[in-house]
Amino acid sequence: MLEDDDLVSTVIPAVTVVLEGRSIGQRISLHNHGSYQSLAKALRQMFVDCTDDDRANDHLDLSNAIPGHLIAYEDMENDLLLAGDLTWK
Repeated sequence: MLEDDDLVSTVIPAVTVVLEGRSIGQRISLHNHGSYQSLAKALRQMFVDCTDDDRANDHLDLSNAIPGHLIAYEDMENDLLLAGDLTWK
């Protein structure tokens, strides 16, 4: 029998993340992240050329994960929403 986390990972597909101005997106599984801060760190590692500095990551959130960009998503109704407006789970 599947555990709840295993069931969720089979139901919720990975999402494609695209940085405005780039033609190639990357896939990320939201199930692998437990918070918006974890997601922000993953997005920074994908799109920003920088070394892993734990001190810089201490204050990392969706508002500053990718300098000059806002993190947004399209919902099922094709509305554009800011990520972080809803609770993580």
